[in-house]
Amino acid sequence: MNHTDFYARIRAIKEMEYRELYAAIELHGASYEWNSNDGECPVIAVNTGSVQLAPADVLICRVTIENGNLRLYGVENEYGNEVNFRPDEAFAGHLSYIIDCLPPVNGVDDVTTLKTEEEAV
Repeated sequence: MNHTDFYARIRAIKEMEYRELYAAIELHGASYEWNSNDGECPVIAVNTGSVQLAPADVLICRVTIENGNLRLYGVENEYGNEVNFRPDEAFAGHLSYIIDCLPPVNGVDDVTTLKTEEEAV
């Protein structure tokens, strides 16, 4: 039976989230770190594990741009173990939550992707 290609739409949304988070971190000088003691760190869902996916809630401590790529640093929310993962392993909609937790920079508080791209999704 025919249906909408939801995988393509999710991939497009995740790509938009990546670009917008990248732009937001650029505004912050290519790095932003939360104080893990004040409870303000964003928590996102990530599929960890390379062979068998293992969803985990990850407390994001720092986001940087390194060699032109976003790098997210975090620990498991439940156990506190460091988690190594790529941004594309975050659940759709979760990178944008990190953006929600970033303060404006010099009055700039919008990294929205162009409307024409949003309408295409």
